[in-house]
Amino acid sequence: MGNDCVMRLDLDLSDSLGRRIFPDAVVMAEDRYLGLGSLPAVDLDPRNELDAAYIAIRKERPLPLGRYLLLRPAMGRERWIYQAVVHDLDHAPSVRRGDVRRALLAIVQDGVSRGFTSLACEPLGVAKPGGLDLNQLAEAVDEAIEELCSTSGQLPRLTLLLDQLEQIEQVSSMLRSLILRRARRNLRVVGGDSVVVELGGCDQRLHVRFVPGSLSGYVIYRAGKTIDASGARQTGHINPGGPSHSPCTTTDSDGMSSRPE
Repeated sequence: MGNDCVMRLDLDLSDSLGRRIFPDAVVMAEDRYLGLGSLPAVDLDPRNELDAAYIAIRKERPLPLGRYLLLRPAMGRERWIYQAVVHDLDHAPSVRRGDVRRALLAIVQDGVSRGFTSLACEPLGVAKPGGLDLNQLAEAVDEAIEELCSTSGQLPRLTLLLDQLEQIEQVSSMLRSLILRRARRNLRVVGGDSVVVELGGCDQRLHVRFVPGSLSGYVIYRAGKTIDASGARQTGHINPGGPSHSPCTTTDSDGMSSRPE
């Protein structure tokens, strides 16, 4: 059957990267001078178009907030790395929610253009003093996803990486709360424990499926299709040998889960 999934958001522990999840790219927080990131030595080839663009942009420091830089896989780097410029250490507070939203929005859109099907994102703007709290991070992510789903087709699967289970619980609860605020109405309980709601304020009819009380994210899909939200935290099915063909898991009419191979 056709896959009308728009986006899947997952939550996982930071140490799962490279063990359970193998995204096409990782999103890291940076400041305007590119002094925060703990990246391996960056070997850039000025003959490469992307590296040449990185070199040129880096010369313009301090960089505008809400932007990003992109490093391709190379020596010492296993995967693509987005550097989200969200910290301004010369001011307090050092991070604004709108800059995190704009950076994440632009990064996901770039990932779509490059054919990425999975992104993993550290908690942008949270780690440093004067940064966002986890609720503000959840709000920035929700705002970015709302805009993406209103303007884009199928989006990469996004996994937020957090250090502790308590943080996952807090962010998961906040994300579901934000979804319910925008929901037109509760549609139904499906699969025994999952809830489906319809989002308001969108040009197209979008449904969100999640499991109340679980440490999970949610799946957004176009109305008329059923998406399997079971195992939302089980991100290990991502193919370590390359990108998945679909960032979503669909459920056929007979209720059997099917993942594109």
